[in-house]
Amino acid sequence: MASNIRRTEELASGLALAALGAAAGAFIVASYPLGTARQLGPGAMPALVALILVLLGGVIAVRGLWEQGEGVGDGPGNGAGLDLRAALRPAGLILGAILLFGGLVDWLGVVPASAIAVIGSALASRRTRKREIAALAAVLAVAVPALFVGILGMPLKIWPAL
Repeated sequence: MASNIRRTEELASGLALAALGAAAGAFIVASYPLGTARQLGPGAMPALVALILVLLGGVIAVRGLWEQGEGVGDGPGNGAGLDLRAALRPAGLILGAILLFGGLVDWLGVVPASAIAVIGSALASRRTRKREIAALAAVLAVAVPALFVGILGMPLKIWPAL
């Protein structure tokens, strides 16, 4: 049975992004005070980012419904069927790389954790090249500690203690 959905990959990605934003927003609103308009609380900015994720996910999903394109794995323009695994693989790998960074940053330091996150998220695309990954990892190895430790003064470990 043919589907009227034009771009199933965008639809699935948009719905996944909106669901992630809604889940994060629900957790943030339940866990942190939002404060008032005059004096924002610790949950205000994360709640705003979660709302933006929901809105962007909705826009992406609507574009997937209306724009002409190909169905995932189905050939030009027929849009029949959704290969959920292929559509959600990139989002899962990027989310996994972010979680891995969060779990490793205290143990390994910000430079190795950033490099691991770049490599993990690069696996989400089959079109990335090893040189691009190495260049991005090198740039982040300098930029992340310079920004967060040097400029913002955050007490992050840069390298693992040997």
